[in-house]
Amino acid sequence: MVKTRIIKGKMITLTVNGRTVTVHDGATLLDAANEANITIPTLCYYPRLPAHAVCRMCLVNINDQPHPQPACRTPAKQGDVVETASAELQQFRTTDAQWLLARHPNDCMHCEVNGACRLQKLVSENEWADTWENFPRGSDAHPEHRLSDHTSPAIWQDFSKCIECGLCAEACGESGQQQFVIGIVERGTSRLPVNVFDQSLADTQCISCGQCTLVCPVGALIEAPHWHQVLRTLGARKRVSVVQVAPATRIAISEEFELQAGTVSTGRMINALRRLGFDYVFDTNFAADLTIMEEATELFFRLKANEGDGKKLPIMTSCCPGWVNWVELNRPDLLPHLSTTKSPQQMHGALTKRGPFARTLGSAFAEGKDEPYVVSIMPCTAKKDEAVRPGSSGDVDHVITTRELAKMIKARGIAFNALPDDGQFDHPLGESSGAAQIFAASGGVMEAMIRTASHFIGQENTF
Repeated sequence: MVKTRIIKGKMITLTVNGRTVTVHDGATLLDAANEANITIPTLCYYPRLPAHAVCRMCLVNINDQPHPQPACRTPAKQGDVVETASAELQQFRTTDAQWLLARHPNDCMHCEVNGACRLQKLVSENEWADTWENFPRGSDAHPEHRLSDHTSPAIWQDFSKCIECGLCAEACGESGQQQFVIGIVERGTSRLPVNVFDQSLADTQCISCGQCTLVCPVGALIEAPHWHQVLRTLGARKRVSVVQVAPATRIAISEEFELQAGTVSTGRMINALRRLGFDYVFDTNFAADLTIMEEATELFFRLKANEGDGKKLPIMTSCCPGWVNWVELNRPDLLPHLSTTKSPQQMHGALTKRGPFARTLGSAFAEGKDEPYVVSIMPCTAKKDEAVRPGSSGDVDHVITTRELAKMIKARGIAFNALPDDGQFDHPLGESSGAAQIFAASGGVMEAMIRTASHFIGQENTF
């Protein structure tokens, strides 16, 4: 069910499918239906983005109005009598779905979002069938535009699967990141999202934030899938395998297995990673501590060197690759203010791949052979981009998201919820302090840096 938005104001009462419901004035009919626990199908609606009623799946009948109205953007009014599932509406949704399916590749078995696709879910729940044969299908529908693009290290596009909802353009444009990399071209049955100037995604100003993949209801935009390669490499058992885990993943993984939101599954996840075949499981927080030490030291010396003129201050963190990409593309004047410190992911990767840990693996590594296979599990698609950036490439072999980790666990038949929650990180690269623990919280990096820098200021004689 779509999450109801919180809207303040006076209360109004209306009826939805015979149920009386009270909502705030300003709520939509979709909000009212959700409040009454009535599900209305949607494909082009996302709570944080403007509703454009493109898919028409959420049409409902209101009072005695002659034409149905889209529930996602029609305001609820006092005394409205709403019908969401009349025979006429159900027939329209069936026809609408058949039109979409006739132009869709329908290769669900091989799609990365199989099982998490909103179109697939609606088709299954409503037993819709693809019965129209007179429409151009798949990649033949828009031959004049680039449909498939795997040039980005973070995001893959396959617009032959697109249902023209426009959510990706909204998330990338005015209502979201304001990068305007993706836009809508053509009209009617030719409507389609394309990259600016029909460029490959790698040639645009994409910052790899992944917001387009978050809102896409089908498989037209996905994070670049690296989990298949990780499983193959683990199965080959030719290299010592190491995985580092970002702090946010130990909570997000719980929701992938339908545990209560906010459940911390650190030990359970560590046990799952060992069962997948990883030889060592480390905590990215170890490198977060090192990052804070480095950034705080840099701040300390900038403060000392710039007393009186303020050059290169304030200092800004370089931990987030999406932020770094944005600065490079949109505000190059801020580049001198970025910290020169590697992110925790890249710092941990360098330590693991070529640091003291790697040298403990024996003569094979000393001869330049069989480097450790290093994987990181991150909550952000931009980390995939960061791992191949000039100056960083080679520190981490593959980056997978929390969603990809869940797919790996399911693919290997591991009963995640049944695992004991007693797994422990390997040492010493699994140890961390409270400064690293708050990294994932809003303002956490700044707080950790200020704490550390204030300590340094009191210990000037140690430098």
